[in-house]
Formats: sequence, structure tokens, C-alpha cells
Amino acid sequence: MKTTRPTNTPAVPTTPKPAATAAAEVKSTAPTASGAAPNPSSFNSAAASRGADLDGSSAGYVSPTAVPSPFTNDEKAALSKKIPCPALAGMFQAGMLKVEKDGTVKIPDLERALSQLGPDAITRKVLTDGGDKSDGVKDGQFNLFKLNGSNLDHTGSSGIRQNGTHPERFDKLMSFSKDGQTLTRKDLADAADAFAKEDPGVRGRVTQLAEMSIVLNVFGRRAPDGSRYFTKDDAKSLFLDGKIPSSWSPPAVPGKVGLGDVLSGTALGIFRQIFNRQ
Repeated sequence: MKTTRPTNTPAVPTTPKPAATAAAEVKSTAPTASGAAPNPSSFNSAAASRGADLDGSSAGYVSPTAVPSPFTNDEKAALSKKIPCPALAGMFQAGMLKVEKDGTVKIPDLERALSQLGPDAITRKVLTDGGDKSDGVKDGQFNLFKLNGSNLDHTGSSGIRQNGTHPERFDKLMSFSKDGQTLTRKDLADAADAFAKEDPGVRGRVTQLAEMSIVLNVFGRRAPDGSRYFTKDDAKSLFLDGKIPSSWSPPAVPGKVGLGDVLSGTALGIFRQIFNRQ
């Protein structure tokens, strides 16, 4: 049975951190295979602290080739709370996704936005097919602001962006962090498993795991051992604020994230079966 997510949860105020403090935290928290912090020179810590607003939220990545939009930045921020998918919300606020005033997105525009992020052609096809069939009404488009309750809605959701944004659900996600400051692939898998137990369903369990894996592979930082992770600030920016982390930059060679990077073995097979039956 699908759980009912809260609809009017007050926001939890956050206290901004000085840029120097934020940069120092990023330098010291990146996980490695051994669990030790990497050499500070192994990644650009300055990017982590740029774009911070006075309220502690990140300004987020903004595309240098943003598409024309009928919305102001303030309108985008408000409307993004209607978008349950953090990646879609991020692309919308970054100016990467063309959206009409009524919320309509054409599938070719979604494909164009996704092609800038990293997923390969097969993964993009899975994602665009899911969007195209979200309302079950008109082929070739979907409404970005009406995805809650659509065919894309599923059990096992984190609930962070379900019918609004819910800071307490983000705190729940962060509770699976082993160090309290980063989220690794294992942390996100543990979280997806726990969310599935709250709101059971095989389809939802696999879909939620896939969603978390995709955003981690696309937007996560790369540790010295090659693994991906989110800092707490990056995760908040994406999952709660609906913004692509300001530390992110487009991949030099897009199209490298495949379904095999997202899921493996039995889970990958189930994932394909589910979406082939849609």
C-alpha cells in the first residue's frame, strides 16, 4: 500500500557556513576505498563553496547556454517544488530543459537536456520513454509540474520531493551516511532499501535504486579510487533544493553513463522488464 507523504511540512532553517569552513569540510570528507580522507589536492574544493546564498542554500549550476524560459529565477525555484525528480528539477532550474508556461516538455527537448549530462543513448531512451508515458494521454510530451500521481510515481520513494519538499525526509536520507558528511553508492543503496520497507513494492524498490544511482553517476564527485559520492551540501542542493550542485560541470565526453553503471545483475534485468512492460 502506498504511503501518504506529508504535504505541509515547515522548512527547517539552516545556518550558513563561511566559505573557508565549507571548503575545508569538503577537503576532509571525500571517501576512499580504505575509508581515509584523500589528499586535498585531489579535487577542486573551491567549487564546493561557490554559489552559496545567504540562507545557506546553493545557487546551483546554471547552464552557460540556457534555453529561453518564460519563468523568472524565483518562479523556477517555486515551481521546482512540484517536480518529484531531483534531476528534472535540477535541469529546469539550471536552464537546460525547455519548459512551456503550462509545464509542457517535449520529448526531443528532454533528450537534448539529458544528452548534456552523461547518460548514454540507451539510458536516455529509458528515461525519455518514462517521461513520455507519465500522463498516459499525449505522446511526445509530458507535464513537468504534474508528475506527482503520474505513471512515474512509485512506491519506495524517499519522499523528499513528494508533493512539495520535506527537509525531515532529507535528514532521513543523510542518516544513512557512514560519516555524516558524504553519501556513497552503498549509503544510497541502504537508503533505497529502507524507503522500500516503509513503502513496499518491487517496481518501486528497483526504480528508486535506479534513480539514486543515475543521479550519483551523473552529478556525484569522483573520489581518488574512482568511486562516486555526494557531499552533504551537494546532496541537499540536488535532493532538497532541486538544483544541480554548483560544483558540477558538464562531462568532457557525454554519453558514458550506461544502465550497467546504474544497476547490475538481477536488478538490471528486473529494471528492464519493468520498463519494457510500460
